Amino acid sequence: MAAREKPISDEERAFWADIRRQFYLEDGVTFLQGGSVGPSAKPVIEQVIDWLRQVEANPLYNQREQVMGSRVEAAREKAAHFTGASAKNVALVLNTTMGMNVPARGLPLQPGGEVLMSDQEYPSVQRMWEHMARTQHVLVRKVPLPTPPDSPREIVDAFAAHITPRTQVMVFSHVYCTTGLVAPVRELTALAHDRGAVAVVDGAHAVGMVPVDIEAWGCDFYASSTHKWLLAPKGTGIVYVADPYLSSLPAPILGYNTAPFSHARRFDVTGTHDTTHFAGLGAAIDYQQDIGWEDRIRPYCLGLARYLRELVEEEIEGARMTVPPGSEMSGFLTSFTIDGCSLHRIVQIMWEEYRIQIAATRAGDLPVFRISTHFYDSYEDIDRFIDALKTVLATRRDEVFEDR
Repeated sequence: MAAREKPISDEERAFWADIRRQFYLEDGVTFLQGGSVGPSAKPVIEQVIDWLRQVEANPLYNQREQVMGSRVEAAREKAAHFTGASAKNVALVLNTTMGMNVPARGLPLQPGGEVLMSDQEYPSVQRMWEHMARTQHVLVRKVPLPTPPDSPREIVDAFAAHITPRTQVMVFSHVYCTTGLVAPVRELTALAHDRGAVAVVDGAHAVGMVPVDIEAWGCDFYASSTHKWLLAPKGTGIVYVADPYLSSLPAPILGYNTAPFSHARRFDVTGTHDTTHFAGLGAAIDYQQDIGWEDRIRPYCLGLARYLRELVEEEIEGARMTVPPGSEMSGFLTSFTIDGCSLHRIVQIMWEEYRIQIAATRAGDLPVFRISTHFYDSYEDIDRFIDALKTVLATRRDEVFEDR
């Protein structure tokens, strides 16, 4: 394939190549699937292993406040600062699903009311609210999201067209797992509050990808999986719980947390568990901040995504972008579709024959490729993916096109 001009200097290329060597990623694998689960950097994992050794040297004493407790609380503080929140409002949970259970299982819904969400929320989020709706005799209403929307206002208008005086909870994503759409959280939260509804935000893909300012936006609940774009150890996440709910809301898993207490640690993972991973969340934040999340990581990753989208539009025949252009409504996730194409078969071929990891999902009824680019990826990784996709589409048409 012909060489493509890259919008990056040799110095920058060498810098990011060195960063890539700080991960355990296999040589020869192009990992474009960090949206599902991100790889943690070696310095983070090695720090967690060192802490685990300390705990195991005296597990009863060292897992407590004297050794690990202070490190976990430091991680809570760092996560809160990174997301524009107060530490007392941030609970440490396993993932977004656990975090979303806090409002789903805790909020008292009134019979005859409604829960409003889009038709592109994460499947487990849809199912948990549908379950709670059945048990509390409320209706779940779903908003068809435009794909892609022309403006943030179009997203707000879509929700506004479906919200009613019966809406008690409005659930929406900050970054949609389907297409990578970055939604206007402040405006959607204001819409919910103006209509008397609670604003519940799924931020699984946002933290570590886009700027987050929870308290400035006024969200009631905001959950995220920090093992995705923040690259924290697996099974770490956060949920923000606004002040009015800190002491009044029952935790989804009960234990010592049944007593009223105005701190989000009531909603932390409860019982005996490995606290080194949550201390590692703080190490993961330090790692990205030391590189320069705002000044280096985010610009580089936005550049990778822009380059990928340009190549898809220029070189992939029949491709149609499903994520809006520009950093206001998109981040490090790129999504597109190819009409009549078996995307899941291509995903399989990409891994088995090219060692390229990508994902295919659905945006409503539309099948889409979802390509995740992070700072451990390179422009050459994107070239590899585009060249492989072009080859498969050209030589395997009978296999990958469903209408052939």
